[in-house]
Amino acid sequence: MGKKGGLRRGFTTGAAATAGAKAASLALFASIGKNAKKPLEVTSVCITLPTKAVLNIPVKSVVVTDRTATAVIVKDAGDDPDVTNGADIVTTVEFVQMNKQRASVRIRGGDGVGVVTRPGLKIGVNRPAINPVPLGMIKSAVFEAAGQSGITPAVVVTVSVPQGRLLAEKTLNPRLGIVGGISILGTTGIVEPMSLSAYKNSIICAVDVAIAAGCVETVYSTGRTSEKAAMAALTLPEVAFVLTGDHMGFALMDAGPRRSLKAVTVAAQFGKMTKLAAGSFETHCSESSVEFDLLAKVCRALGGPDEVLREILTANTARQVFFLLRDKGYDAVITRVCALARSNAERIVKKDRGGQAIDVRVMLVGYSNEIVCLLTGC
Repeated sequence: MGKKGGLRRGFTTGAAATAGAKAASLALFASIGKNAKKPLEVTSVCITLPTKAVLNIPVKSVVVTDRTATAVIVKDAGDDPDVTNGADIVTTVEFVQMNKQRASVRIRGGDGVGVVTRPGLKIGVNRPAINPVPLGMIKSAVFEAAGQSGITPAVVVTVSVPQGRLLAEKTLNPRLGIVGGISILGTTGIVEPMSLSAYKNSIICAVDVAIAAGCVETVYSTGRTSEKAAMAALTLPEVAFVLTGDHMGFALMDAGPRRSLKAVTVAAQFGKMTKLAAGSFETHCSESSVEFDLLAKVCRALGGPDEVLREILTANTARQVFFLLRDKGYDAVITRVCALARSNAERIVKKDRGGQAIDVRVMLVGYSNEIVCLLTGC
């Protein structure tokens, strides 16, 4: 695969399943029909991506039996930290019959491919978690193989991931109501290294599922600690909680046009909260830093002495400032930081709201998992 910014690109699970379908089909179709011959040895295949680009993918193995062929593709995520990197994506093509007019393809999910159990996703309930784009790519690959072989077969394609059940535990699938394995994903077939698009898409999907489940309130958390504390404090269904990571700004912008949402809660610990208070909603350490100047300014406005201001400005971490303020009795500074964060979040959410009311709340989680502050717009 090529490189982007010095990092190597990879291919999606959808592209891997597509390559497996084509490799298995080519090998199988060569062994049936009037022109039957010894099974082809397939070591790599070219697949057509949705962008119309062609991608060559190596094939780990192909085994042909009487009426089936099974191909194994090793998922290669390039330099992206994808949990499926190195996993075997197994695709079996089963010959059913020869059609008169054209080839036909039915696609199933096998072991390790999740099943959708909640509405709100692009895939219907009780269907295998194989997204629409990979479904189309797999069908096209089988049709291409059939055309190259000069036959019009009817086949059943089964996609399996032997490690899928274990890998799914490291994904958002359980939260989204996808059980029993991973999803077969991809809109372009290519995995961009350190891609943000996949994470942002997971936020959109999580909110889609929450709304489909009837939730009118969502809770956006910057990390697992703040999410667990919010879950313990709020009596909301699990699907209402969305982990945004460092992309709180994107999540709030996405929430704005969703008219069915009546309330949004932002949950974070003090370090992230100070960034939100300063208007930095992409909160990764490489994108923004703890706003010690802002904290000192707020403290001064609330009557803090020079000694405390110096301690704030020379602190190493937000955690250090948090305990300093609490020990010195300046909880009002912490509350003011939360108020600034709430005001900034409200501005983002209401930008595309068309005047429709929504309650934007902020929940500050302490370093012992306690709720330090909860501000609402009511």
